[in-house]
Amino acid sequence: MLKERIITSTDINFIKTLIELNHEKIVEIKYKEGIDRITAIVDKAKAKDVRVSKSDTKDLRISMTFYPEEIKNINFLEDLIFNKKNLFFVILDRIQDPQNLGSIFRTSLGVNVDAIIVPNKNSCRLTNTVREVSKGATEVIPLISVSNLPKVTKFLIQNNVNIFTCSGESKKNFYEANFKQSLALVFGSENDGVSKTLEELALEKIKIPMDAKLESLNVSNASSVILFEVFRQREL
Repeated sequence: MLKERIITSTDINFIKTLIELNHEKIVEIKYKEGIDRITAIVDKAKAKDVRVSKSDTKDLRISMTFYPEEIKNINFLEDLIFNKKNLFFVILDRIQDPQNLGSIFRTSLGVNVDAIIVPNKNSCRLTNTVREVSKGATEVIPLISVSNLPKVTKFLIQNNVNIFTCSGESKKNFYEANFKQSLALVFGSENDGVSKTLEELALEKIKIPMDAKLESLNVSNASSVILFEVFRQREL
């Protein structure tokens, strides 16, 4: 029998996210007494029956050990498709920078993304850097890794999920699109963009209008702009 992996975080925002949204994954929180902000966090943990203990370790304010979320497979995606309505996916085509992936996770948490889908090759995994940059979002939003991204995209289309790709060459501004139905936003790497195969599967290609002095945005910044527009439309 394999022993379940345990990792540690000392990031306050990460710890707060897990207490609020996935406290069952927490093994233990250790903390130093006498710090008001830390005491408030510990009180919330205690209210959810999370194990806590005092620590005398120098320079340690708070730390948390937890069981990390693992990467999901196609079966998880199928369950989502068949059991939930008005889905919201993010598809990342060959995003390899852990800072970008972590930032996209964090934004996705704020706009109610159901899952992030990536190919199992040429993509960043759930590294410690990704987890820390996400401030705990990796432990709430599923990351689904698939062997054939175009095939999975076709599966989404067959199940009434509209596909949107972001491209500077598009004539349609992102805020002109209708994001109120089940959808998946596809973002590509800064160097290569979205693959031609995925672009051809898209219902619409959209762009972020910007001054000619700037050619493009970092993928995490670009995704944030569009993700919050989806959220805005769905909240109306």
